[in-house]
Amino acid sequence: MDNEEVVDALSGVWYLATSVEDQPHVRPLDKAAEVDGNVYFGTAKTKKMYEQILMNPRVEVFAMNEFGACRFSADAYEEEDVTVSKEAFEKMEKPFDEDTSVAIRLENIEKV
Repeated sequence: MDNEEVVDALSGVWYLATSVEDQPHVRPLDKAAEVDGNVYFGTAKTKKMYEQILMNPRVEVFAMNEFGACRFSADAYEEEDVTVSKEAFEKMEKPFDEDTSVAIRLENIEKV
C-alpha cells in the first residue's frame, strides 16, 4: 500500500488495535495525514493507547469507508519533531497542544 491509499482509507472512522502482555486493545479513531512522506495519526500523551504503543509498537488497523474495507499491520512510533507533529495535527484539522499532543508515525505498512 502506498501512503496515499493509507490516508484515503483512514479518512473516516477506523480502528486501531494494540497489544500489551497478550491483551488486545481496540479503539476507534478518525483521520490521518501525510507529512514528508510519512503517515501519521494523532493522540494524547495522557491516553493508554500512547503508553501501549510505546511498550509494543506493532499495531493493526481496520478501516471501512466508501473505498471498501482495508486492513493492515504497521509499526507505530512517536514523532519526536514537534514541528512535524504540529503539521500533522493541522492537516487532520485537530487542535494541537505542545504539552500533550503527539503524532504517531506508521512505518512498515503491510496489507493483511
